[in-house]
Amino acid sequence: MTADMGMTAADHETFEAFYQDVRGRLLLQTWSLTGDLEAAKAAVRGALIITWHHWRKVKPMDDFEREDWVRPIAWSKAIRNHSVPLLHRDQTIAPEARSTLAALRSLPLHDRKVFLLGHLTSVDLAQLAREVGTPISRTETDLQGANAAICAELGIAPEQLQSIFDPLVDVLTEQPWPKTSTITTAGAVRRRVHTAIGAAAAIAALVGTGFFVTQDAETEPRLNTLSMQSAAEEFEVEPSQIPGKKLTAKDLMTEEEVAKIYGGSWAVDISSDNLEGTGLTIPCQVETSADKRPVASLARTFTAQAKATTAGTTIESSVDAKAAAAAYKKMQGWYAACAEPRYQLMFTESVQGIGDEATLFSYRDWENNRAVTYGVARTGRHTAAVTVKTDGKSTTTAARTSTMLGTAVHKLCSMPGAGACVETKRPRATVVPLPTGKAPGLINETDLPPVATIGDPWEGTEAKPAKTNPAQTRCDETQFNAKGMSGAQNRSFVIPETKKKLAPIFGLTETVGKFGSAKEAQAFNVAIKGRLDKCGDKQLGSHVTQVATENIKDGAITVWYIRVELENSSIYYRMAAIRRGANVAQMSFVPDGNADISNSDFVALAKRAAYRLDYL
Repeated sequence: MTADMGMTAADHETFEAFYQDVRGRLLLQTWSLTGDLEAAKAAVRGALIITWHHWRKVKPMDDFEREDWVRPIAWSKAIRNHSVPLLHRDQTIAPEARSTLAALRSLPLHDRKVFLLGHLTSVDLAQLAREVGTPISRTETDLQGANAAICAELGIAPEQLQSIFDPLVDVLTEQPWPKTSTITTAGAVRRRVHTAIGAAAAIAALVGTGFFVTQDAETEPRLNTLSMQSAAEEFEVEPSQIPGKKLTAKDLMTEEEVAKIYGGSWAVDISSDNLEGTGLTIPCQVETSADKRPVASLARTFTAQAKATTAGTTIESSVDAKAAAAAYKKMQGWYAACAEPRYQLMFTESVQGIGDEATLFSYRDWENNRAVTYGVARTGRHTAAVTVKTDGKSTTTAARTSTMLGTAVHKLCSMPGAGACVETKRPRATVVPLPTGKAPGLINETDLPPVATIGDPWEGTEAKPAKTNPAQTRCDETQFNAKGMSGAQNRSFVIPETKKKLAPIFGLTETVGKFGSAKEAQAFNVAIKGRLDKCGDKQLGSHVTQVATENIKDGAITVWYIRVELENSSIYYRMAAIRRGANVAQMSFVPDGNADISNSDFVALAKRAAYRLDYL
């Protein structure tokens, strides 16, 4: 006890009572979940060590809250740690116990979790739904379906369901347990290691560089949410299911490799096995891992010592190439729809010669006037992501980030299950931005350029059917209920949190629709141009200037600057008519004095809107 500074005898006594009370239930749950008794025992032991590590936080909870806190950790570890085929049939176990495990094995993992939470815990339906991440109505249906499936598999009546665990309990009553002092000693060591290694360097890195400052309070990576390791210490993901080789820190990029690409002197902030806490190590990363059930997941972040430049990398291994391809697609979605405030997506590039598939995303961080680039690649059943946030132009940073991505993938090429490696020539090509959100045919916040004199982010409304067209001007009065048009939608964008008082009419609006043919769409936009050409003559006090017209693949954009004089004031518009194939859009922006978007930025936004129309 004396070795565990800050913990009292009362703390130890309370934890010992909790440990003895909860360990048997957790072991029954994790064994039922995986069918792997050794993995279940290791998971429960590890989860209770973590509990003692965080006992100051857990102690004030009541018994039910404590168990609810530790259970997800134990279940997660059990799923990750089973080192034999899922629900392996141990022939030394009694036939009744094997029958129960086999019946549980017949359920999909999600349904198995629902079933076990429903029968082996005291949670109510609402909490059960939260733990499995589905709506209550669906969770209730899933529980009923799992009950029926187990009854059918074992040939029993519903009232006999609870008794199916009795054979497992008989086996578990014979299992030895570590002494409480063994658990608390391991937890104390874990706490000291985390504190000693992580505190000084990580606080300076995370606070000083601003690398994570845009994460919200619920998901912000902090010292106690990552599994911290010494930058020089090698660690293994436990267990690795990659035959012949385990994924270790050696498979992550080093600070020397980052320095070779970007120059200067770099240092490692964090090396993490990504198994605990949020695991969110790269801005715009949404989940700990892209694979729902990765074999292994590692992460590392870096800081340049000469200037506030940050970088990061993550690597994952999946059970097969199909799972890795799904993880790669999910990563693409994260970085294609980055929700960091005032991040603007400048361009998206496909990259050849890096693994089986690779993509780069180049952003501008207008808050700090910096370039931010992300790279995502897959080789066989392994995926890698890299990012860097630095001074400089996006095009220059993208080239270096491509090299960084190639380095990350090259280190995975020797892993079992790897696919294509890295070629000397790695050509990049700008591609249509990936679809994002519920209305991918419309522009979104990541597309919008900054507004002069405004330092706050855009915020968009939900897309809705376009019963009217708020993007029209008095000069064109365009309607999106034309004959032959369908799928009309619109959404608007404002800057609600700005300290500068803006006029109520300030904002940007887009309306989109689709025709049955490109010819109809072209005629629709020609008609808009015709009405604008005549506006100055028909609408007194209206002045129309065509700013740009440009042909793009399968379409065209035309941009005007419009001034409408009212009795005591004037309204200014930037307006674009856009066509891509059979799809059309009208986009209007109303500035407020010097709170404006430049002509070049508005033209570029119109082009982006044209390419978004591909997803209408």
